[in-house]
Amino acid sequence: MNRKKLPHYLIEKNNLVVQVTITVLFAIAFLAIYYPFSNTAWFSVEDEKRFIYTAFFIIFSTIFLIFSRIMMYYTSKRLIRFTFPKYILWNTIEVLIIGLFHAYISLRIMRISIYSPALIIGKSILISIIALGFPFIVTDLSFALIDARRILNIARRVIKLNEANNNKNVKTSGSESLVTENPDIINFHDYTGAQKFAVKLENIYYIKAEGNYINVFYNNKGGISSFVLRNKIQAIEDAFAGTPLMRCHRTYIVNSNNIKLIRNDSDGYYIDFNQEGLESVPVSNTYREKIVKRFTEI
Repeated sequence: MNRKKLPHYLIEKNNLVVQVTITVLFAIAFLAIYYPFSNTAWFSVEDEKRFIYTAFFIIFSTIFLIFSRIMMYYTSKRLIRFTFPKYILWNTIEVLIIGLFHAYISLRIMRISIYSPALIIGKSILISIIALGFPFIVTDLSFALIDARRILNIARRVIKLNEANNNKNVKTSGSESLVTENPDIINFHDYTGAQKFAVKLENIYYIKAEGNYINVFYNNKGGISSFVLRNKIQAIEDAFAGTPLMRCHRTYIVNSNNIKLIRNDSDGYYIDFNQEGLESVPVSNTYREKIVKRFTEI
């Protein structure tokens, strides 16, 4: 996988909600276990003052994480293209802010002076790294595993359904070789792996990502039709890797067989199709070389 490209599941809305929930629950459990073994910890539900600041710290940290993840989601959608370094930096800043807030309460409010301020700040940051970093890593790995299984499931269904379609169109005559009539049927599946739509490859123009959905634009009796289903464009790209359906942009997959021309405008490269009425599809720098090479080979 391209190291600069952040997988969609890391900033998917539902996954961010799950991650914050698991992180908060894990952090509370960790602090409860950690408290008896530390002479600088001030978390408590028995002492009234400590309980108030414990509750305040947990509530503040939770609200901060929720706000941060909301900002991460909308920033990734509208302002910047998230990469692994940016994602890691964002998580690191979250951990540092909560760690420094913990240190502030320890030093300024609880007046813990058994160690030097530098050591208490270091311990606070270390606690935050364990309490937040561990669930961050575990949930990210879990999301990656779930997404890999989903893509594999879709790919398997695509292969099986294409084989079934091919078998239906096989004709035999004595000892003659098998001949397939329609081998280029493309089956589209939703995020659960259920088949929702089938169309000939030659009729597909492009596929456009629209949030958690994709929109397939295709030729229907000389006109332009579209079909919307719930799935990620990354899953579609992975399922049809090696076919004329090629990614050209973070939002688009095009049928390279139906490209009429690729033009270089002042604001970048664009694809036009051999069908009137279709929008021009942008080509990002990431995919430009591959798309141009494929077009010149057709």
